[in-house]
Amino acid sequence: MTPETTDPATTATGTPSARVSPLTIVLCVISALAIALAGLSAYLYFGPDGTRDLAATDSTRDEVVQVSSDQAVAMFQYDHNNVDQQLHSATEGLTGDFQNQFTELIESVIIPGAQEKALTVQVVVQGAAVLDAAPDTATTMLFLNQITTSKDSPEAVASGSRVKMGLEKQDGRWLVSSVQPF
Repeated sequence: MTPETTDPATTATGTPSARVSPLTIVLCVISALAIALAGLSAYLYFGPDGTRDLAATDSTRDEVVQVSSDQAVAMFQYDHNNVDQQLHSATEGLTGDFQNQFTELIESVIIPGAQEKALTVQVVVQGAAVLDAAPDTATTMLFLNQITTSKDSPEAVASGSRVKMGLEKQDGRWLVSSVQPF
């Protein structure tokens, strides 16, 4: 008779052992935690109250592009015959210190100059892009073409410019808080 040898992976009854190594347990726990954290992160980022509501972000971007384009035309386009009314109407779309600075500029420089030189300026927004957007603030870049005529230069003179426009949302309405040449 030969002595029976026992395999360490089998029990006394001859069935395989259900032993799991500690390394396997640790790897399973780490994997489960990683999956749970990924799921929680995705929910917080994309969820109903998450920081990344894609539809709302797209809507905000479309809205600020339209508002900044419309406001650029309102601020920079005028006819010498009614420049006072046109530019004062544009101040309704501005906010804060910028509104005061723009009002001072149009009253002291632009309106008198436009009336004296019979200036007419037409503005076309050639392109607009959102540089940054948050729920209550945004920054856009606008590419403008301006066509200017005056009593000294009745032939239209075209020029292009780029401006960076800051916007703030107040009482559900986007208002311009800054404009900088870019």
